[in-house]
Amino acid sequence: MRITLKHIAEKTGYSISTVSRVLNGTNKISLDVQRRIVQVAEELEYPFNKNQIPMYSNGTKDIVLISELAHGEFYASAYTGYFNAAAKLDVNLSMISANQHERSLFDIITARIQHQVDGIALFVPTMEHKDYKKLLEDLDKAQISIPIISNGVIENPILPTITFDGYSGGFIAAECFDQRNMQKVGIVKGPSGKAESSFRANGFKDYCMHHNLEVVWEVQGDFTFDSGYKSFEFFQHSIQQPQGIFFSNDLMAAGFIIAASNAGLQIPRDVSIIGYDNLPVCYQLQPNLSSVKTDFEELGRLSIQTLLDIIERKDRIRTTLSLVPVSFHRKNSVA
Repeated sequence: MRITLKHIAEKTGYSISTVSRVLNGTNKISLDVQRRIVQVAEELEYPFNKNQIPMYSNGTKDIVLISELAHGEFYASAYTGYFNAAAKLDVNLSMISANQHERSLFDIITARIQHQVDGIALFVPTMEHKDYKKLLEDLDKAQISIPIISNGVIENPILPTITFDGYSGGFIAAECFDQRNMQKVGIVKGPSGKAESSFRANGFKDYCMHHNLEVVWEVQGDFTFDSGYKSFEFFQHSIQQPQGIFFSNDLMAAGFIIAASNAGLQIPRDVSIIGYDNLPVCYQLQPNLSSVKTDFEELGRLSIQTLLDIIERKDRIRTTLSLVPVSFHRKNSVA
């Protein structure tokens, strides 16, 4: 049997609204009433966040980062940024896996609520609109209310979403080529159907369209090293070869640079290259890869601060979109 607020109200003798107010953290109810309701909620194993209740809180918030655990510099940089931000905001941050073969997000979140978590950040790039919708519907049916934000870019967000300004990233990459008098450019896009891929490509193409840059070469990638490596073959056999190429992430740019080097091409003499994310690999490549910098610590800071604001106000905001600014870091791969 699923325990509800009604069961707690019946056992304590208090109204459902009083029970709800106590478990949601109001401090305008007597301490004796709060203690009794918390006691019964724990006896009945009702999922709630005890730290949310003022008389039990030590003031430090507990945030959990739910993410797909994957190898690679992108995820390592993201996690490091989050933990650095949490330390500066004096927040306890933990991280658990959301890999599809384990448990559903609903099961994970339910378990974490029982372990007294104040808020949840979702860093799950594979989630789509339908996944977020189902998660919220399941939480509503279970009468579970906990602040949740997402870092995943989707069309028409239904959760507070904090992400990088990918459109501006593509825009400033094209601007860099323009400032170096390149008239013919190319792009290797990210996975088809992904919002972040579209934003980066649209920013690049929009700048080109309005500044007389011609996109003469375009390849569909998938954010992997292999797709970047293979894109070099298309480049070799292209009738029109671009003077500069924007890659929608650093890993694809790295693949292209390795393939080009193996074939005897020199970058940037033969073609200029710009990546996206400014990961450590940019400094390991020869030449060093120019890239659009995404500040993962700032992403973590804004994400955690948004959660703290929601916790403080006890809001249930679901549709905000906040964009973290990006910047261009020029190195040796641009002529």
